[in-house]
Amino acid sequence: MAETTRILSPSNPEWDIWLKRAPHDFYHLSAYHSFAERVGEGEAEMVVYGTPERFLAWPYLVRKIEGEYLDANSVYGYSGPTGRGLDDDAFRTRAWQGLKEAWRVRRFVTIFTRFHPLLGNEQYCESFLGAAPTPGGEILHLGRSVSIDLTDDRETRLANYRQALRHAIRQAERCGMMIDLDSDWHYYQKFVDLYSATMGRLGAAKRYKFSPSYFDSLREALDGKLHLATASFDGEVAATILFTVYNGIAQAHFGASDKAYDKLSPIKGLIDGVADIARGLGANRLHLGAGRGGSEDSLFEFKGRFSRSRHNFRTGRWILDCEANTELSQQSPTSDDIAYFPAYRAAAEAEAVAT
Repeated sequence: MAETTRILSPSNPEWDIWLKRAPHDFYHLSAYHSFAERVGEGEAEMVVYGTPERFLAWPYLVRKIEGEYLDANSVYGYSGPTGRGLDDDAFRTRAWQGLKEAWRVRRFVTIFTRFHPLLGNEQYCESFLGAAPTPGGEILHLGRSVSIDLTDDRETRLANYRQALRHAIRQAERCGMMIDLDSDWHYYQKFVDLYSATMGRLGAAKRYKFSPSYFDSLREALDGKLHLATASFDGEVAATILFTVYNGIAQAHFGASDKAYDKLSPIKGLIDGVADIARGLGANRLHLGAGRGGSEDSLFEFKGRFSRSRHNFRTGRWILDCEANTELSQQSPTSDDIAYFPAYRAAAEAEAVAT
């Protein structure tokens, strides 16, 4: 069978048929990309090069720029390319040429993706070259993420926690903390309210202040894969986590807590509890993610208390049309962040973060 290039929309059932042949997480699914499209993040599509026996598949979000230009961005989370038979250097070279040609015809200027730390799919792109070097390199190492090995039982896992973390969890348990999987989503509205309050308390940027309709749509898109867990004291919910379980991987997607219970640190006990719940649902690893923007900051340090397992967090960035990229960058408002990619969107991104 001849190798061909296909562009698929998330409404095409072939999208997930291709994915089933390759390692992937829920971030790659057509349903999650349809959700991202509905909430205004871009037009979802997946490009596939090859044959069912050997292929590269890359889902992303298409965004319009000035005129007829386009670029590609990642969904919220960790996606990037996947495929089968990608240990063949010659095939990867052909695949990259096929993808670039499909994007060139449609006037794509740049491509950006976040790779999946557990899948390590940046390895598929290490030889991919754009039309020009980009700031920081075409594969950029931002930092590390943290995961918990769920093949260990709880006592083994607790023994690997930092001593202060074990103490905090035990103290909360002595105070009556109960961890529950809310299978009926009885406390869903409580999660939405706590998340909004938590983001306000932290002074989070506008892009992290998701609306109730956002969570409603996410819940619908990931039906059966998205779960809600709570930590409570005397029947009062103190912390909540939305997490996913898919293909053996659990992702702590969103968490929130009630400030009134700060002294008991319920989110710590809840993460530990979610590890047990996710294990029971078939996951072998709980991914807690990286620090803010991938940096090894206080958030990363907090997550690191739960495990010694670290994974590289990398992004990919390619300029496909140098002339258009230069023209668009010159026309765009300036930004202090000279490393932001693509440069022509830096000012808009800075405004979103500051809002």
